[in-house]
Amino acid sequence: MPGSDAAGLSGLIVREGDLVEASGPVEAGSRMCSPAPDPLLINAPCRWSIRVPGVEPTHGATVRGRWHPGRLSDIRRMPYSPPSTGRLQDLDMPDTSPCLAPAGGWRDGEDWFDEPARDYLRAHAEQFAEPFATHVGNARILVVEVVSGDVDQARAALRAIYTDNLCVVAVPGGHSIAAEDRLQATTGKAIGALMDETGRPDIYLASSQNGKIRVMMLQLTEPLYDTLAAIGLDRLILDPWIRPVGP
Repeated sequence: MPGSDAAGLSGLIVREGDLVEASGPVEAGSRMCSPAPDPLLINAPCRWSIRVPGVEPTHGATVRGRWHPGRLSDIRRMPYSPPSTGRLQDLDMPDTSPCLAPAGGWRDGEDWFDEPARDYLRAHAEQFAEPFATHVGNARILVVEVVSGDVDQARAALRAIYTDNLCVVAVPGGHSIAAEDRLQATTGKAIGALMDETGRPDIYLASSQNGKIRVMMLQLTEPLYDTLAAIGLDRLILDPWIRPVGP
């Protein structure tokens, strides 16, 4: 994945004639589709794509070629590998609870009513990270990460209002709910406004990840890089689908 330093991020810029690589399905008209999700247009032509002249429709192709706005030239087919860039990352959450089971074991069942606990967490947003649920067998367990303050006190306060399966763990220095709210109100808002601009088809998705905003796009051009740098590269993860691969 791209690094956080400006020099590393600028290495992702594609310029006219650069050798690049891309993978994805190819539709009629030799259009290679990016991994951008588009659930409202199922079975419709993909919206975010690039022309790869001479490549026939296929469920998956990997190509190298010279980049030009909207197309590649001097294309060479490579062994196919599914796209790993410019796509939503898998959620990095534990498959099972990070807490040991209580003496009587976890109670089976999918209890989705955890609003009292979530209301408490939001009322103490600097102390907690956004909660998530995991499972052990048929038991759903609400996992709460304490990023600051006393974990035993936090556990006792939560158990007083939430009697179902609960796992409270200390994650000192983690990304708090309050920090996420600030990130969305600043960087997230700026990226959203950029995506809403008429005539800017390159950015297709943005999501929060590890205290930054991951920006998924067709390719990173110099003008787009300059625009994102003005927003703040230290708060962004730049994730273009099409990337340079050599001279």
